[in-house]
Amino acid sequence: MATIVFAGQLQPTSRRAVASERSSLVRRPQAAVRPSRSRRAAIHTAARTREIQRVYRRRRTGAVATLAAVAMAAVISVFSLFGSSAMAGDTAGRDLAPKYVVAQPGDTLWSIGQRIAPNASITEVVDELVRLNGTAISSGQLVRIP
Repeated sequence: MATIVFAGQLQPTSRRAVASERSSLVRRPQAAVRPSRSRRAAIHTAARTREIQRVYRRRRTGAVATLAAVAMAAVISVFSLFGSSAMAGDTAGRDLAPKYVVAQPGDTLWSIGQRIAPNASITEVVDELVRLNGTAISSGQLVRIP
């Protein structure tokens, strides 16, 4: 009876089992199939080309992202410089110079409301005139209009 090393321990076995075990453990060399030199060069060139394409794609993406950020910053700065000052000047001009109508003899708030806003709801216009000027007007009075 023979012994073999199995899992780090000596194990008794028969000669026939040892021979079949050895034959299954032995690796037989297979025929090495290597691509030709021109094929290897083509594979290497293709791999290198893909790597170069990845690098350029990454760089282009970074450049586009940077360009977009710079453009967005420029737009925001232009609007912050000019947009707010123009808007503030426009609203301030309206508040500083309110509109007035001189009341003629026989005018009422209702007739003034019809004259200044013919397409609007007359009751809402009259309510706003009452809020701005009071309930009674007299001829020659400056009537503030909304």
